[in-house]
Amino acid sequence: MATGFSAQSIANTAWAYATLEARDEALMATLADRTLQEGVVATFNAQNVANTAWAYAKLGILDEALMAALAERIMPGAFLSTFNTQNVANTAWAYATLGIKDEALMGALAEHVMQDGFLAKFKAQEVVNTVWAYASLGFKHEPLMAAIAERIIEGNFIAAFTAQNVANTAWAYATLGIKNEALMAALAGQTMQDKLLSTFKAQEV
Repeated sequence: MATGFSAQSIANTAWAYATLEARDEALMATLADRTLQEGVVATFNAQNVANTAWAYAKLGILDEALMAALAERIMPGAFLSTFNTQNVANTAWAYATLGIKDEALMGALAEHVMQDGFLAKFKAQEVVNTVWAYASLGFKHEPLMAAIAERIIEGNFIAAFTAQNVANTAWAYATLGIKNEALMAALAGQTMQDKLLSTFKAQEV
């Protein structure tokens, strides 16, 4: 039935089911098969790739052939340059959530993030999802983590961090064995805000 589905249709359908947490494995397998048909994945734009990867991860469906094809689509430099902050964060989160350690992909995403001015566009949740992804995969990219730490402590950026954001960021740097004293001090300061501390759950503490 999905034979005539375009890249946009595939991505939108997968995203919708994932957003609704409707885990229809037969449908998702059909969408993956359509994506893997000759020439289809080459028509995916950055948003299509990121949303599709995110959807399968959100539903906990590991389709290795699909994820490999999406990674291959991402890798050409010119294509990766079209990724915005949300695309990067969602893609990194998706591969980490599914436990796929593609070092070439994660390395390429890191290089893209560190381009001049790119990190300044990141929102709090995107930063946290990104550091969580690298830590979950055990991928210690020190230049990236240093750059992200600088972004977090810059200006009033950290004021947007929720309790979960603080906890996940601290966990990520600790897991990777990266001790950034300025970052940890900033996280501590944000934690001690009265309104934030009262929202911490047991797991986050």
